[in-house]
Amino acid sequence: MGPVLRTGLVLFTGVVLVGSLLGYAARSGSPASRRAPTVVALSDEARTGADGIGWAVRYGGLGHDRRQRTYRLVISADPASLDTVLAGGVDPDVWDSGVVYSAQRVGVRPSGFRYESGTTYYWSVRIRDDRGRDSDWSARERWTAPRP
Repeated sequence: MGPVLRTGLVLFTGVVLVGSLLGYAARSGSPASRRAPTVVALSDEARTGADGIGWAVRYGGLGHDRRQRTYRLVISADPASLDTVLAGGVDPDVWDSGVVYSAQRVGVRPSGFRYESGTTYYWSVRIRDDRGRDSDWSARERWTAPRP
């Protein structure tokens, strides 16, 4: 094989190899696939208060096989107090579940939260997926505690 042909073959092989690696990197590490999960839709239970609190999760880009591993739920009778916590502050009037290791998203009944029947509460949730990505806090939602 002559030097020109050898040089051409080496260059061609290099271009193919680099192109393949770039294509793989674009598919596996695109910004869309690295996006954190988003709490997007709340179940009917969240609106009616009948069976507890519920939410749904959307995963951006690739990786729809991801799963919720934990959640953190905050609840308050005062929407302003809840907003303080959602902004990163602390408020003694907000009940905080702490990190709960559970994939449950429907019919969640906050363990340890003492509510008064018929009272309207405001809540928000954030989750962590099985890749360690945290969602932002969900939008503030209302929940009326069920009557006995």
